[in-house]
Amino acid sequence: MTVQPADGLSPAAAFPDPSHDQWQSLVEGVLRKSGKEVSGSAAEEARSTTLEDGLTTRPLYTAHDTSPDTGFPGFAPFTRGSRAEGNAAGGWDVRQRHALSDPARLNEAVLGDLENGATSLWLTVGGPAGVPVDALGRALEGVYLDLAPIVLDAPADLDAAATELLRLYGERG
Repeated sequence: MTVQPADGLSPAAAFPDPSHDQWQSLVEGVLRKSGKEVSGSAAEEARSTTLEDGLTTRPLYTAHDTSPDTGFPGFAPFTRGSRAEGNAAGGWDVRQRHALSDPARLNEAVLGDLENGATSLWLTVGGPAGVPVDALGRALEGVYLDLAPIVLDAPADLDAAATELLRLYGERG
């Protein structure tokens, strides 16, 4: 059990924030004890660390430090995406990857994932692990293609897979 002192002093009382100059003075004192005579901004630089990638981290960051302007989404310098509405206009995109060669099993898995929160699909098409191109329609039965974006992973025959997917889009309106 913790007993508070009788004088009303609270150990959790807020300490006043030291000024940057006070902090720098303390850093100078620590460096002096280690044999380095530096002062001012040189003391801060002595405590900075250059990382392997060339980025330098400083020993103290405050509210006065600024970061480069990130701009607006869809505008230079494009650090926040290439489209003004962002990369996921409706929020997060939960994309599930599927690599099944049996179209019936793939359809069952795809529908199950879409019913349980997936918002888009990443399908392996062709090759030993993917659904055959000509079975893509069967694999996507019951999928609302206008609501669930689809990414194709078809390294062996991307043209045929994309053509078949576009045909399905056209057929289903």
